[in-house]
Amino acid sequence: MNIIDTRAENILGFLKTESIKNIPLFKLEPIDYKLEGNNFSEIIFQSSPAVDFFKDLSLLTDKQIYSMGQATSATLESKGLSSLNPQSPSSEGLIELLEKSRGSNPNYLVVKGKEGLTKISDYLRKRGMPVKEIACYKRSKFESYEDIKENFYKADAIIFPSNFAAEIYFQEIHNNEIKAVFFGISKRIINCINSLGHEAYMVDYFSDNIEKSVTETISSL
Repeated sequence: MNIIDTRAENILGFLKTESIKNIPLFKLEPIDYKLEGNNFSEIIFQSSPAVDFFKDLSLLTDKQIYSMGQATSATLESKGLSSLNPQSPSSEGLIELLEKSRGSNPNYLVVKGKEGLTKISDYLRKRGMPVKEIACYKRSKFESYEDIKENFYKADAIIFPSNFAAEIYFQEIHNNEIKAVFFGISKRIINCINSLGHEAYMVDYFSDNIEKSVTETISSL
């Protein structure tokens, strides 16, 4: 089974996926930021790279930490930090969790990528809650995809851990000769792939055997 994972290089490196080939479709680059003060009580990480590129993790020992989903939560755990994350990894799911779990007089810091989603910050502001945002990384497409296209012609399955990876793949690589089955790691990514005109299936990115999960799904089709 030839399975390709399109996550960015060096992200979620603690996952055991030796049998799966990682072919990134974009690069991540740090953005210099300045953390003005340490008066926030709650911090929200919107993605795994937000955790990796945030330089001030040592300040979080007395903060309530939230993560967008299981991938972000696992990245925090790999750095010795626990977080609350919604059952449904989405802005809506996290907003529901914030409503249930926020402390008294919360002061929020949202950590994300450049041009990342603003739905959570917008919601908090509409509720009259103090919130600041920090963008600590940016995502950039490669100049060319010619050198990696051939890998995808031989793929049986392609896993997309982000909307950005899926969008790049269908813009730059996909054609009718590629017969791979597509997988997303969240409902939001599945919906993105569907919106691009293709069917996709959910995969548990943190299962003990991703290859087995993918193989069983393909066998059932």
